Amino acid sequence: MFIPSKIEQLIIDNKLTKKSFCEKVSISVQGLDNILKGADLGSSKLERIADFFKLPIDYFFDRDINVDNSIGHHVNGNGNKVSGDITLSECKNELEKLRLLIKEKEERIKDKDEMIALLKQQLNK
Repeated sequence: MFIPSKIEQLIIDNKLTKKSFCEKVSISVQGLDNILKGADLGSSKLERIADFFKLPIDYFFDRDINVDNSIGHHVNGNGNKVSGDITLSECKNELEKLRLLIKEKEERIKDKDEMIALLKQQLNK
């Protein structure tokens, strides 16, 4: 079910006037007042409102949705559908492997720098 009070709360939380908000999302103040009173809201208006607040359209509905624990290479639409082939856990594992690899490389560089310093000392004797 659509929850119009969420729009009103976002306007308040973002310290906007109804007039300035309406100008930014291209709707009339009267139209906004009707929406807040429960009038039907077209999908294009709702999409503009969701985009303005950088929220998925589902935010404005009382729904339980299961969020897939995967991330992808790209996002389609307004973040309502994510597609790709890398799960979040795989991404975290890969990140950890890369961190360990960087640490190992830094240690090898440090060892080589120490070795170079010792060789330079021997040359200067």
